[in-house]
Amino acid sequence: MTTIKDIAKIAGVSYSTVSKALHNNPAVKEETRRRIWEIAEAQHYRRNLLASQLVSGRSQLVGLVLDNLRNPVFADLSTAIHDALLAKQYHAVLAFSRHSVELMANLRVDGLIYWGDLTKGSEMARQLAALNRPILVLGNEDPTDLPSLQINRRSGILMAIQYLKGLGHQHIGLIGNSQDIKVQAFREGLREATLSSQNPVVLPARLTWEDGYRAIKEMTVEKTSPTAWIGINNLVTQGALRAFLERGFNIPRDISLVGYDELPEMERAEIPLTTVGPPLHVVAQTAAELILALIHGRTVTQETWIEPILQVRQSTGPAPSR
Repeated sequence: MTTIKDIAKIAGVSYSTVSKALHNNPAVKEETRRRIWEIAEAQHYRRNLLASQLVSGRSQLVGLVLDNLRNPVFADLSTAIHDALLAKQYHAVLAFSRHSVELMANLRVDGLIYWGDLTKGSEMARQLAALNRPILVLGNEDPTDLPSLQINRRSGILMAIQYLKGLGHQHIGLIGNSQDIKVQAFREGLREATLSSQNPVVLPARLTWEDGYRAIKEMTVEKTSPTAWIGINNLVTQGALRAFLERGFNIPRDISLVGYDELPEMERAEIPLTTVGPPLHVVAQTAAELILALIHGRTVTQETWIEPILQVRQSTGPAPSR
């Protein structure tokens, strides 16, 4: 097994220089640090985590706790965060349950990124505070006492409405009622765009592909039905697309469809889907930078915001004449 002493001999530097470089100590010049890491990788060096913790007080581990991975957005995001951390010589430890905070404490992670609903004074908020590690809350809708990376979901829905209005659509519906901030933004957006806001159409659907499929399959179609729809997330939108096609609608000639969440799956759908949502690589990179800043004792703003983008594809077009 390759040791730090072996790497020091190959690099022609001292044992302490190698140790500092492998722990990203700023006292080591960047060129030297990079050369030592290249040698360590070439020699298949594996750090003894316990020994590293005893020497440096750090594990180079960042915990990532998610509610679940059933939605592809979580899988894509966790992979991107892992890659962003790895580029800084940190490793992500992923757990799927909100009961994993104690596990993270036992692993002695240097910091923790938490994605899930969190309110002040809740049991989860108390567990995170008791961890006594730097914490970054990701994607939470309610304000917390912890530093957070916020997704401007409201702006994404408003962006979709304005885009569809620009295509001539006067009646726009929302597929999904499970996320209050998006439903509220939808209602506000219709008013701001001076579109029909009397009894805005919000179809009941939660978060799954089946929810979106069922919502459109069971929908009563009338002459006054919306000519454009916004799906509340990627799965609901893809389920709705399948139901529209099965019911004989031509997308986008008869119906325009915009999905929330910009993921590779949206481009690979039966008809490539126009989307709004945060670019996941920006979310991941920003999350990694913020948690590492906290770990190294640097000050970050209480709330950092990520703005959505609009990605136009084949699922949207001009409003049909009626």
